[in-house]
Amino acid sequence: ATSQAAPAPADKALRAQLVQDVESGIKAVGARWGWSGWYQDIHGVPGWSSIWDTVQLFEAYAGLEAAAPSTRHRNMLVWFGAKSEGYANPDLDHGLGGFSTGYAGRGDQGTTWYDDNGWLGLAFFDAYQETHLARFLHDAESAFRFAYAAGWDPVHGGIWWNSKRTVKCAESVNTTALLAVLLYEAHAGASYLTAAKRLIAWADANLVDQASGLYENHPGSHVTISYLESPMLSAFIRLCNGQHLYCSRVTSFTAAMLKAYGGALHQVPQYDAMYLRYAVDAYQLTGAPRVYDIAVRNAQQIEQNAVDQDGYYLRAWDGSMTSIAPGLISVNGAALEALAWTAVAIHT
Repeated sequence: ATSQAAPAPADKALRAQLVQDVESGIKAVGARWGWSGWYQDIHGVPGWSSIWDTVQLFEAYAGLEAAAPSTRHRNMLVWFGAKSEGYANPDLDHGLGGFSTGYAGRGDQGTTWYDDNGWLGLAFFDAYQETHLARFLHDAESAFRFAYAAGWDPVHGGIWWNSKRTVKCAESVNTTALLAVLLYEAHAGASYLTAAKRLIAWADANLVDQASGLYENHPGSHVTISYLESPMLSAFIRLCNGQHLYCSRVTSFTAAMLKAYGGALHQVPQYDAMYLRYAVDAYQLTGAPRVYDIAVRNAQQIEQNAVDQDGYYLRAWDGSMTSIAPGLISVNGAALEALAWTAVAIHT
């Protein structure tokens, strides 16, 4: 990682506050959403949460250990990572195996989301980086294998959004591309580099919005989303640093991303939290001060605006309820993820 200037005293104080708030926030999650050994989406509504509703919380656990390493935080992360293995389903795609969208699922289910495997695979990789436990590296490889092998269209390329195979999406392609880069860096095999280049090439040919230079969620949709961009920027930076690939893309893509998402973030918290998590990765790799400022600014917004009357982060980051499903665990988890990874940026 590139060295950064020491954080100002005010930022050090903010980091300590963020770590404290993430710790207490994680504890409160179990009290409100814990259900039958895992979590439920909304308190009092039985049923296990899906991958997308808990992966932000997984990233909060990983960020907490990265920001404030300790035996306790490591053990907390190991516990959450091990419990997240409950999404594993060896029966998917006729025995290929991967992670079911629903918890404790077995057999080929009605709909399985390939992008869920991308996001969860990235979270497992974070758990591996923080704990050095091989089980989490294997989990990340399993998630990649399912998204890439089962989700790839062998005729026209690209990864489908889900097993219905009706639309390709950047959520699947971009997360799997970054996961391939990370697995290659972890010495998991040269085939991951080949896969990363193939995925990026397909995304560049089919998902680039010409007006903004950013990735759109579906081919031709012209809809860009914050969390589609920072994972790909991280992939570009890592491949430039390690392989001298895509170096010409880093500056221009960073500028395009920051033009659209360079201030207070206003998309739904689950999207913006994932954006910040990988924006922080870009900051750790480059030391770009504006990216640091974005993380700090939005963390402060969350602390000031997103807390409801019961002390949970269940509002949008501007204090409204715009596009917010009341009481949803992933809205709270997204805030904790953003706070944790902002603390990581300050700690870097």
